[in-house]
Formats: sequence, C-alpha cells, structure tokens
Amino acid sequence: MSSMQLTTESFTEWAESDPELSCALTAVQDLPAMTDIVSDFLITIEDPDWSAKSVAQVIARDPAVAASVLKAANSSYYSFQRQINDLEGAIAVLGLATIKSLVLTAGVKNMNKRFGLIEKLLLEDAIGCALCAREIARKTGCYNPEEAFLGGLLRHIGKIAMNNLDSEKYSQLVQGVYNDEGELAILERKHFPYSHAAIGAALLNHWNISPQLVASTLFHNDPASCEKMGDMAGTMAKLVHLSGVFCIRLGFGQRTPREDLDVYRHPGTEFLGLEEEDIDDILHDIPEAFVHTCNSFMG
Repeated sequence: MSSMQLTTESFTEWAESDPELSCALTAVQDLPAMTDIVSDFLITIEDPDWSAKSVAQVIARDPAVAASVLKAANSSYYSFQRQINDLEGAIAVLGLATIKSLVLTAGVKNMNKRFGLIEKLLLEDAIGCALCAREIARKTGCYNPEEAFLGGLLRHIGKIAMNNLDSEKYSQLVQGVYNDEGELAILERKHFPYSHAAIGAALLNHWNISPQLVASTLFHNDPASCEKMGDMAGTMAKLVHLSGVFCIRLGFGQRTPREDLDVYRHPGTEFLGLEEEDIDDILHDIPEAFVHTCNSFMG
C-alpha cells in the first residue's frame, strides 16, 4: 500500500486488490450495524455542549445498558456513600470516561446472538484487553487512554463476527485451538476465508470507526506492519498488541493464566516506555477492575 496514512477510502481501495479483505468486506454486509444506542451515544458526547441529561436520555433507551450503568455506580468498587437511583446521578459520579467504557462494552456484548461459554470468554477477552490498554496509555502517555480502551475492546471484534456469521464453524475453530491442532492463523483459514483480524477491520470500516482503530485491529498481531499507516496507528497497534500479551499472562478470556509469559521483556514495553514498576502495578491492579467490569455485565 503506497499511502502512509490509512483512511476509510484507502482501506476499501486496498481491499479491491486483496482477496482476503475483499471477502471480509462482503461478509460484513450480513452483520448488523452498530447498535443505535452506541452510535447515538458517541455522537452525543462529541457535542461540546453535552449534558448529563442528554447522555442519560440516550442510555435510557436501552434498559440493559442502563441497568449496567446503575449497577456499576452502586457497586462496592466505587464505594459511594449514597444510593444512586438515576442515570444522571450515575453519570455525575462515574464521569464520562467510565460511562463511555460501560456503553461501548455493552455494545460489544450485544453483538452476540446468544451468550454461552464461547461468547463469555470473548467478552472477557475484550474487557481485559481494554482495561490493560487504557492503563498502559495512562502510565506511558503514549495515547489517549479512552481511545486505547476502545482499541483493546475492539481488537478481537473479528472473532465475535466469525461466531455470529457461523457459530458451528467458529466452535470447531475454538475446539481446534484448545486441542492444539495448529496455530490460530492456520485454523482460521481452515474454517473461514479470512482471519479474525481481516474481518474485524472490515467490520470497523463498515461502521465508520476511525482509521487508526481499523488499522490497529487489522495489524494487532503484526504491529510493525502498521507503522506504514502512520505514527498514531503504529503506536496504537503496538499498544493493543502488548495489552493482548497482558491478557494472556493474566488469563483474561483464557482457560488458564500464562504466568510463564514474560511481559517485562516484551519488545512493546520498551517501545511504549513502560517501566518495570508500571508492569507490576498492571499485573496487581487490573484483575480487580476486570472482575468488577465483568460483574457489571455478566453478574
């Protein structure tokens, strides 16, 4: 690809000469658009004159999301002294950043046509990566923390798409991974004509999500290749990739934690400027936030 900056138009043009991406772009036409509440929420908070009332009115249209927000506001995790009974109050005490995280996470969960073990693990993986990405961004200052959260949340959106397009094939794929029948990339192409990264990027492009997030999703397993899309996209891809490594180490969305995985010497830690004490903090603190966030959505 000759352009140094990825745009929605160039991604589509790129797909015209890439059979895998072309196939992925065709496949996402059969997937639902981003839910109205998420789209309207993002539009509402982009207004510099947004208010707690206007945001609450959007959230209230989806009872499940509204319930999750109120549940989070009243959880012991936040330790507020009074009961929060309305959405405006929840927005006031939680803040827009936390509300945004909750709404977007609910949007990812609602993509699932059903919610069994596979879907639970996929959501846990998304939540864990999002939390790690936001914390890495906070500690290093390498990226906007809330954009980093979104990058982590969406990194494996392609796996959710695969599961929605053909749950039987995706179940066979997951079983093959668990049985050590081969590498994920090889097994994906055994069951689908595209990787989860390709279908995920195509879906985000279809949703008109920012080009940086499209690029980081496409290259989250190969962040070096994302550098040609521009500095910001390259940084996001490295950030998301490292966050995924933390997920594996901590066992988020996995069968068991990989405590032998050395995140301290991962190339991404040096590139992003993550210090050893920062890594210690993430490994110690994020599991509590992970449990709290999962409980807000899965009980």
